[in-house]
Amino acid sequence: MNKNIIPVLIILLHILFACRDQKQLPPGYPGRSSDIDVLPGFKDPPPGYGEVPFWWWTGDTLNTERLAEQVRELHTKGISGVQVNYSHYDTPGWLTEQDDPPIFSEKWWEVYSTISELCAERDMGIGLSTYTLDWPRGAPNLFYHLFYRKPELNAIQLEKGDTWHLKEGEKISAELPGDVFAIRAYPYENGKLKQGGTDITIQKDDGSIEWQAPEGEWEVWMFRAVRQEGSLNPLMEGSGEIVIDGFFQQFEDRNPGKTSQGLNYFFNDELHIGVGKYAWNPDFAEEFSRRKGYDLMEVLPAMWNDIGPITPKVRIDYADVRMSLMEERYFRPIYNWHKKRGMIFGCDSGGRGLHPGEFGDYFRATRWYTAPGHDTPGGKADLIKGKVSSSIANLYQRPRVWLEGYHSLGWGATPAQLMYATRENYLYGCTLLNLHGLYYTTYGSFWEWAPPCYHFRMPYWKHMDVFLGYFERLSYLLSQGHTVADVAVVYPVTPYEAEMDGNRAKESAFALGRSLMAAGINFEFIDHESLARAVVEDGKLKVKNAGPAYQALVFPDMDAVRWASLEKAADFTRQGGKVYSVGVLPSASDRAGRDDAELSAMVDVAFKPECRMGSADKVVGAINDAFVHDVRGIGQTVRALHRKAGFRDVYMVMDAEPGTVVEFRTKGAVELWDPWAGDTSPLRVVKETQSGTQVELPLEAYEASIVVFTPGKKHVNPPDKSGEQAKEIALPDEWQVAFIPTMDNSWGDFRMPVTEANKIIGVEARRFAWSLENDALRETAMLPETDDNRWERKLHGFGTQFYVLGPVPEDVDFQQIEAGLADMQEVNSKEPVRAGKRTFYWEPYDFSWRWGKEGDQGHQGYHGLKRTVTDDFICLGKPEGALNETRYVEEIEGGRYYLWSSVTLEEPLEAEMFFSTGLPVDKSHTSPVLTPAKIYVNGKEQPLPESDIELRAGVNPVLVRYDHAGRGHFVLRRKAVLQPGEQQRLSMRWWNDPGVIPFDVTAGGQSAEWFRFITAPGTAAISLQSHGEVEAWIDGKPMTDKGNGRFTASVIPERSAVVALRIRPGKAGLTGGALIPDPVKVETSGSGKMTLGDWSEKGILNNYSGGVLYRTTLTLSEGDAESAAFIDLGSVGGTAEIIVNGKTAGIRVAPPWKQEVTGLLKAGENTIDIIVYNTLSNHYQTIPSLYRGEPVSGLLEPVKLMSSYISANTTLSH
Repeated sequence: MNKNIIPVLIILLHILFACRDQKQLPPGYPGRSSDIDVLPGFKDPPPGYGEVPFWWWTGDTLNTERLAEQVRELHTKGISGVQVNYSHYDTPGWLTEQDDPPIFSEKWWEVYSTISELCAERDMGIGLSTYTLDWPRGAPNLFYHLFYRKPELNAIQLEKGDTWHLKEGEKISAELPGDVFAIRAYPYENGKLKQGGTDITIQKDDGSIEWQAPEGEWEVWMFRAVRQEGSLNPLMEGSGEIVIDGFFQQFEDRNPGKTSQGLNYFFNDELHIGVGKYAWNPDFAEEFSRRKGYDLMEVLPAMWNDIGPITPKVRIDYADVRMSLMEERYFRPIYNWHKKRGMIFGCDSGGRGLHPGEFGDYFRATRWYTAPGHDTPGGKADLIKGKVSSSIANLYQRPRVWLEGYHSLGWGATPAQLMYATRENYLYGCTLLNLHGLYYTTYGSFWEWAPPCYHFRMPYWKHMDVFLGYFERLSYLLSQGHTVADVAVVYPVTPYEAEMDGNRAKESAFALGRSLMAAGINFEFIDHESLARAVVEDGKLKVKNAGPAYQALVFPDMDAVRWASLEKAADFTRQGGKVYSVGVLPSASDRAGRDDAELSAMVDVAFKPECRMGSADKVVGAINDAFVHDVRGIGQTVRALHRKAGFRDVYMVMDAEPGTVVEFRTKGAVELWDPWAGDTSPLRVVKETQSGTQVELPLEAYEASIVVFTPGKKHVNPPDKSGEQAKEIALPDEWQVAFIPTMDNSWGDFRMPVTEANKIIGVEARRFAWSLENDALRETAMLPETDDNRWERKLHGFGTQFYVLGPVPEDVDFQQIEAGLADMQEVNSKEPVRAGKRTFYWEPYDFSWRWGKEGDQGHQGYHGLKRTVTDDFICLGKPEGALNETRYVEEIEGGRYYLWSSVTLEEPLEAEMFFSTGLPVDKSHTSPVLTPAKIYVNGKEQPLPESDIELRAGVNPVLVRYDHAGRGHFVLRRKAVLQPGEQQRLSMRWWNDPGVIPFDVTAGGQSAEWFRFITAPGTAAISLQSHGEVEAWIDGKPMTDKGNGRFTASVIPERSAVVALRIRPGKAGLTGGALIPDPVKVETSGSGKMTLGDWSEKGILNNYSGGVLYRTTLTLSEGDAESAAFIDLGSVGGTAEIIVNGKTAGIRVAPPWKQEVTGLLKAGENTIDIIVYNTLSNHYQTIPSLYRGEPVSGLLEPVKLMSSYISANTTLSH
């Protein structure tokens, strides 16, 4: 046989076995076999490795058609599945926020089944998170109805009851509470309680007890088992099965025939279970005795008091039994239900691995998930969270590591921001990407939950499959096989169990982990059970039934340890292993507690004097010199993850600058695997060393180099390109542009109500420079050169309704000032109001009759807007942050405020006043309620609390005095006019109410008003609705009125131009932005011109969320066209698609913003198109969200063509 054929046959056999292995696996489950070939799966990942978002079914009534539409859209981007979530209110108990249909109702099951079937048809999974549903906080959430309201299922807490100190002959006589299960008398000697004692639980028929102390001193303890209302007992036999039957199994029973193909991705989010340290069950003492070999009741006071050296042992043993029962009866059955069905079952516990004592033992609880996980909010990676989750998965061979990514990053979050953080998180061991935000609705831009929504609403969704595909390949590759790490750090649970400074041990462990990674040394956390089952082979600590083989073991400041851990450490030391301590040495264990001579002797064996370190840095230094490391940067530190995946060694390396040489402790053919496209290419080997291979890495430091070795295969270096230098030419600074709207408002996601005009939201003007007309402006306001920098800025819908004076100090003569203010017929804000030696000025107060005060729609909820608009639009005082709202407090002590306006009527009428009193009925805020102290109409004080007033024809001045800061409303309404039957969504109740009388700050003196904005390049027409007569100009030229508010340009300006609007109000009380209730729609020609740079700084494009097509041309010679070339975009706000001569060269969603275009160029004229999509931040700049983000958008820097050959004949145009 030809010798050259043999390697090919071997590879083919590997592929055959790999394919067979993958076919047997459920979606998203990795292969562990040593002979699998991971390359085919890397190139084209099997089902189950794509992103799995949280799908928030909150904010509006569920509509099956709408849900189905979203599933279909998600499927186009390779989403593996969805996990349904429900948010919560900020009311006591945190009630689940749900609309129709209620969770688990028949109608809900119909909706869920329909969507589950739709997912199954597309090989997508769908599950439900228990977030809010299972919280035992007192609210009647789903688990309350299913389980917590049943007393027999409630958790039980061990409590210490009354105690009595008795001497010989003394008696006690006491009535016993019904939950007392034991009374025991313990000997008391030399001022200390002793173990042992006598059970005296026998009671009289009336439930009381009497006991006389025998010889000596005694302490009598009463023990109670107290039921915890509204909870579930995880120590109870069958508790896991109860939850399975009542919750998880319902999804199969309600969806017969469905498998994990359509049912997957269940999740425990911030699980609250048990009652902590003193969790109890009726059989606990019996189980303790069976497992630990001694009577718990003889030592039970040790859970509260120190009863001698045995105390730490008792506490550790109690914690161990408690955790064992919880695992066996609750966690493991639920895990087995998911594992049997091949489901991914993830978690993000409240402590996220940062609290080792959570659930009693975080490691032991979290190993019962097929995807241990955590969240990393705000666009950053978290080393410790990642290492805890991935260590659990590696040690217990769990399929995946769940990364709940980046809630609360804000609407300006870009894939570029996510890219670095996600690479880091994957470097730390994560393998399943879950982007937190996927909303069923954004409810007119007024519903959000820790935004953004990263999915189909974002303009960059058009390019998101590139980002998601990158991590789908990484998720597959880094899930296969097992992690390789040289160092194990003991996860310090035992100090918490023993109550011996657990926090110190935790901080030490985590600081050590950070120091190790900063030094380029990979590590894992190890729990006491994995350590106990490890064996020492070949000088390494190898964990049975898992992959790890450690060369160093570290105990971080652990006063208390498990005896088995110490024994294994000593064995490792005896056989040449490195066992280090940071800080204190163990002084107690579960063998005999403290003051244990055998423990001291074992400590002496386990920790050599030279391995006892005072700080993390010293441990890192010692480890650095102890052995040849797996990955080592030559001349710089790099961070790396190593997985043994089938017959290959896979490394993920970060921080290596281009050209950095990195040494790997392995040999063979080495390649760079590209997660962007699934391609592979050989890397340049600098040399082989005795222990490994030195490789030159070409990527940027912020990128992730996926370096893959195939041991046993001969390496061939690629051609050396180090001497090549690219030449560059800057493309034009000004490009032709066309706008590509992406904001689909068909379901009212961005604006309500939905109209034909706003079904797609594109370029529009929302904020204007504004001024009242005067003689000069009548002639110049439309001219582009007119300076409007000193004009006021007005948002559409918002206009001045009052003038405010204050706060006026309490030492001012109010009677004098008030009389003058009440008689005012109009206000000139430039004229001062004098009171003695003090001077005050009126300030305009704007609001919208629909939206209220700009930027403050009242109390919302946790994590953003909650589709509410408060009726209280008057906000006076100093704003300060409060729970989910802005609170208004005193600016000065005793300060008073005056509001002045007027009402202009054509005929007299009877009106009634509506003003805030008492507490807000809807709990819309916690500011002091603004109730008028005085009200003057037409100079006359109105009796309070009466509300009826007579208004005359013409101008009716109104003055309202408030004696403190706060929030409230003041409205005049025509008497006997019926209120609207239904209030429009997202509006104050005063909106569209025909009885409300508008305020008129002009006192009947209305004049024309001017509005100006810098429009988009190539503006051809505008459309607006206005409460007045409109004239329009663009670039100083009149626009043609086409009727129905549409105006066209007679000459379309190529570049940005000033649009000027002159509006004569149609009725009294409307001024400023109130004259333009909705944004001005802008139509463009598609052939405008715009310079490069942040488009959010270019006039109305500040509010434009969508796409821009940039176009330019350049003429190349034949030599230019045939050379290797790429386009360097410099920097991009958003994502970018590069198109050359009509063919897409590539899509870039993160730096480096370079795209190869070799082979796409031609001799002669070439058209370069770049489509940039930004974020929703621009849109949210006019929405009162706290998560608006930065609206940076577009091609931000000069664009260059980089080529190995650029002739002098190259020409550019645009």
